[in-house]
Amino acid sequence: MQHRLLKWFHQNKRDLPWRTNPSWYKTFLSEIILQQTTVAQGLPYYQKFIQQYPDIKSLAKADEQSVLHLWAGLGYYSRARNMLKAARIIYTEHDGVFPQDYKTALALPGIGPYSAAAILSISYNLPHAVIDGNVIRVICRLYAIKEDTREKNTLNRIKKHATKLLDKKAPGDFNEAMMELGATTCTPRQPLCQSCPINRFCIAYKKNLVIKIPYKSKPAKKKKLINLVGVIKNKSQICIMRRPDSGLLAGMWEFPILEIRDWDNLDIHYDRFKSRFELTGQLGIISEEMRQIYSHIDLRFKGIILNTAKKSIHKNDYVDVKWVDFSELKNYAIHNAHKKIIAWLADQ
Repeated sequence: MQHRLLKWFHQNKRDLPWRTNPSWYKTFLSEIILQQTTVAQGLPYYQKFIQQYPDIKSLAKADEQSVLHLWAGLGYYSRARNMLKAARIIYTEHDGVFPQDYKTALALPGIGPYSAAAILSISYNLPHAVIDGNVIRVICRLYAIKEDTREKNTLNRIKKHATKLLDKKAPGDFNEAMMELGATTCTPRQPLCQSCPINRFCIAYKKNLVIKIPYKSKPAKKKKLINLVGVIKNKSQICIMRRPDSGLLAGMWEFPILEIRDWDNLDIHYDRFKSRFELTGQLGIISEEMRQIYSHIDLRFKGIILNTAKKSIHKNDYVDVKWVDFSELKNYAIHNAHKKIIAWLADQ
């Protein structure tokens, strides 16, 4: 099976930029970006980052806001902050080289078992099996594992199989091959079983269970939030605020918000908003409802324009305030939800 899979991989692997003149830094960057992100989504971000920060030194010396600005739109912003923290530790404490010891690698911010195994096997050919969503699906089908993949016992079983299957002579290529197979052939829906190089070893294929495997129980219900988003204007300038350095969307810039229960009594909510930020001013246009889905939050929000004659504003829980021209908004790390507010403003 190892031989057939590796032969298929070498003949069919996608031409990806981190596979050209590979290095541990390219692997590190790509693996962080591709966590919970498809290659199609992550590729343009990888290209931006490798151009802006071509090596560990340039990334370690980067400003957090610059990194967040490049990352904006990719989501899961803690990945960007942890990537920067890890880069600084690698540069200052490990002579600018990713540590080859597994436990040392795990101690780096944002580096979990998956990332450590991927970087160490691909970059240093060390025998650590990678377990990501693609590999989980491939192994579940190979062994016809029907149990819930959210369960710890199921994941432990999968890990044992992955470790046993790993080609110790070429662990990096084998891990990439398993992930590539899951991404391009052993896909969640409409898998290409007929062209799979290892279908002769697949129990789910033999028993016609491929579509039923793997099984993953439904996640917990997302928390529902409603925000009133204030676009506070003073002549040609707009107020933006920076969120705290911890918690949801940490360190990102946004328009000030007020969390509300529903859209009833909008006038009362508007007065609360003005009181919260100690504002005086005239209410302008109100947007249609917009929506942003996060891993654990279902956010609905509306933008309101408030014209004020003074720039004095209470920060509340925010850590910084800036007044900028509309054209300058693109220079700030503003998260995706409020980029929708920017798009709405552009049409006003």
